Amino acid sequence: MNSISISKLGLLNVALVLFFLLHFIETNAQEGEFIKIENFIYNTDRLKKNDKGVIIPQVDRSLNDRIEFFVEETFLGIVESSKNIIWQSYQTTTNPILKSHHMTFTVRVSLLNKNQNKEFRYLEIGYLPRTDKLYTNYIWDKQKRKFRLDDNEMERRSYLPNLSELNIENQDSKPVIDDLLLEYRALLGGVNDNFIYFNQAKEDELNSINDRVSNLILQQYPNVDLIMNIVFDSYHTFVSAYDVYHYYTFIVQVKLKGNSLPNFIEVFFNPTTGIVSSDFLWSNDRETFYRPNQNE
Repeated sequence: MNSISISKLGLLNVALVLFFLLHFIETNAQEGEFIKIENFIYNTDRLKKNDKGVIIPQVDRSLNDRIEFFVEETFLGIVESSKNIIWQSYQTTTNPILKSHHMTFTVRVSLLNKNQNKEFRYLEIGYLPRTDKLYTNYIWDKQKRKFRLDDNEMERRSYLPNLSELNIENQDSKPVIDDLLLEYRALLGGVNDNFIYFNQAKEDELNSINDRVSNLILQQYPNVDLIMNIVFDSYHTFVSAYDVYHYYTFIVQVKLKGNSLPNFIEVFFNPTTGIVSSDFLWSNDRETFYRPNQNE
């Protein structure tokens, strides 16, 4: 068994780097830019808790005004007013090459109604802090008189991992804000020429994670003959009023029994609980590992 860290990545692993880079771009298309981790630290540190332990974000009245205008302009002739704007979450992704972050807001809108009866709906709006851009993945369904996700976003989300089943989101053991800040600062210690490695100061921890990842792969996938490589792929955080979680993803290059061609499996690591998991399945027809569509 050969499990190595990304610090020893050589020319033979260039294809693997391209694999997880393309994976990142496909799943985090909202804002793939060269953002500094210090920006994540600043935004996350601003999320404080009240006496009841509920996270209260900083109120940005200028941003709220912009969201109100954006909603009423985007759904002109449909929305009458959108003054009730609620901060929902702040999410980040740190990849060895690219980084992204975005906030989401829930907006309670009043619909235009000729009968003068008040009708209210809820709409999700996204905000990209780096580019100062607002967006929404929702469209208006005139027949059902409600907002719904557009088809492209529904398709994208159907292939995302189920983080609850992977023991990451909506768990009893949750990290605190300081835990996220600690991981960010640790990742800063692995920055070299703008390329982020899994923090070199945590070499012992990485060795332990690699062991757990290796054990998971060999136990969960009986057709795996050899683990060739374990590579840090990304670090994700999610902060909302009632849920906080973070997790790492690793790409595992494996050799299958009776097959000389390499295959790849994505593995999740929850640093709060120490749990490693994967939702990848083997397909004999496709002759590869894949994540099932959640609609299947």
